[in-house]
Amino acid sequence: MNPPLPDRPTRICAVLTVAWLALPVQVAVSGELQIESLHWGFDGRVVAPAFNPLTVIVFNSGDDDLSGKLELQRLRSSYWPVGLPIRQPVFLSPTARRPVRFYPYVIGEFDDWRLSWISKDGTRREIDTGGWKLRIGEPATVLLQRSSRLADPSGRLRKLNESWFPSVSTATDGLAGVVLDHHPRWDVPRRRAFLEWLGRGGTLHVLEAPDGRPVAFGAGLKVLNGTGVLTRFGAGRVIRQPFGVDAIPDVLPPLSTGRNKRTVTGNSVLIYGVESLTRIDDAAIFSALRSITRPSRNWPLIYLACLVYMAVLFPGGFVYGRGVRDFRIVLGILVAIVAGFSLIFFLVGRRDDAAALTIRTATVAHHLADGDLEYRQWVEAAVTSGGEYRFTHQGRGRLYSTAQNLEKVVGRISHGGDASLTAEVPPYSSSTFLVHGRLPGAGTGLTLVEIEVTGGFLQALVLTTGAGFPETVSQASVMVGGRHYRLVQRDGLLQFDGVAGTLARSGLRGGRRLARSFDPELDQRREVDEVFEGMYDGLVLRSLGISDRGKAAHFSLPPDRIRVFVYAPATGQLAVRVDETADQVGRVLHTWDLQAAVPQ
Repeated sequence: MNPPLPDRPTRICAVLTVAWLALPVQVAVSGELQIESLHWGFDGRVVAPAFNPLTVIVFNSGDDDLSGKLELQRLRSSYWPVGLPIRQPVFLSPTARRPVRFYPYVIGEFDDWRLSWISKDGTRREIDTGGWKLRIGEPATVLLQRSSRLADPSGRLRKLNESWFPSVSTATDGLAGVVLDHHPRWDVPRRRAFLEWLGRGGTLHVLEAPDGRPVAFGAGLKVLNGTGVLTRFGAGRVIRQPFGVDAIPDVLPPLSTGRNKRTVTGNSVLIYGVESLTRIDDAAIFSALRSITRPSRNWPLIYLACLVYMAVLFPGGFVYGRGVRDFRIVLGILVAIVAGFSLIFFLVGRRDDAAALTIRTATVAHHLADGDLEYRQWVEAAVTSGGEYRFTHQGRGRLYSTAQNLEKVVGRISHGGDASLTAEVPPYSSSTFLVHGRLPGAGTGLTLVEIEVTGGFLQALVLTTGAGFPETVSQASVMVGGRHYRLVQRDGLLQFDGVAGTLARSGLRGGRRLARSFDPELDQRREVDEVFEGMYDGLVLRSLGISDRGKAAHFSLPPDRIRVFVYAPATGQLAVRVDETADQVGRVLHTWDLQAAVPQ
């Protein structure tokens, strides 16, 4: 006989007792790690699409050491996890606080993120961030201050704790200018990242020190000392202002603040013609790369076999079975038909042309004045055998992202000295990701020999190439002001060919094959050379910081520089590193900024 069940009040008291006993443990866990503040970008806003810094100030309010990981996860519709999480290790002694830095890739203003704490024993807890919301803005100009001076609310510029400056220059796309009135106390990685940011086009405003004397930089920043009002540092500028922090005007002179400025001029022309609505965002690039890892199948033959198979089953099977026949013979013939057509479909549709791991890449590589190479690479990795794959690259300051908000990927992203992306890829599927890094000493020089511009139009241009210049050049062009011109390679020189015209062609070339029109895949199979040739114009725009063709109509470079583009096959130094043997093919858009006085 079953024992009598307790009455309702007794059960309620038991449940409340268990909940009360569990409550102190949950509160204790929640009380150990506290998030004191969150700071996006450099001025509370981010730029998109780009890697942006996120600084999280954590505090250990407990009496014991705290060890675990903070995890940052992208969300779709504020709920569904998508992409790969970024994890950073955290160790805090009792009553200690420290900043934890993430470098997430922001796609747009609809990005949502979740912050979680993973304790040492693997327990996961979502952290309440107070409903944080991204704000999209333009690259910022900020005043770097020591923490002791941040309490002063005065000033016309946003202030940033100098210790929060990123340790990698690849996370500084959202920074246009920096204002300093002292020598910052930085470690070697931050000094190097600051100089790399400045050398690739940033603007540094040096004010008078608090005591009224000129600022004297020391250690690795001595190269910034000088007496002139304007000093060039690579593609960047150092401007010495005749006032201190208290006298900063509403607009810092000069008005221009750096490489991200997009000048609109009256005589600019539409660079890319009728294709203004064609997408060139990350998803479009991934789609193009995905189309060339698809297997080559004879779709007309597959569809014909399907029709014959259906016709044989019905009405063929129905007509044959109507007569007085032994049912065992009918079933045997049916089994033979199914087995035979299964073998036909296997032979026709198998992936004999696919390697176990196929990697296709599209890269924008900018050659800097200091000899380094800064690159941004889109990767498509297709596999036939499922498993966990770890992808990495050469160089420093590497930042990884899946750069999509559609599907969840199992794996993780690690930033730091051994940065990598690890993903579990199912059989006969693929994974896409983006990496931004810097290769020290891998740049190649170009020398401007002759340039002639009349009435804003290029008349002549001759460039000499240095060691390491690509041996095979698919396409080459130059942007002067707001116009884009084709270049040709002759006798080791890059020259303007006036017959080629002044506007870049638009769209993809190459006819459609019959088999492709039958292809049911979302990203239909296309030939490698055709796809890479069609990506050239889009990569040119992405190298200029433009991800929407509609916004490119009036883009113009500053009048003191030109930009050269050279499209060539990828080399080993930009190859994806993975433990498994891979079939890798890619293209690289090499870019150079050259100083040249261009009359408007």
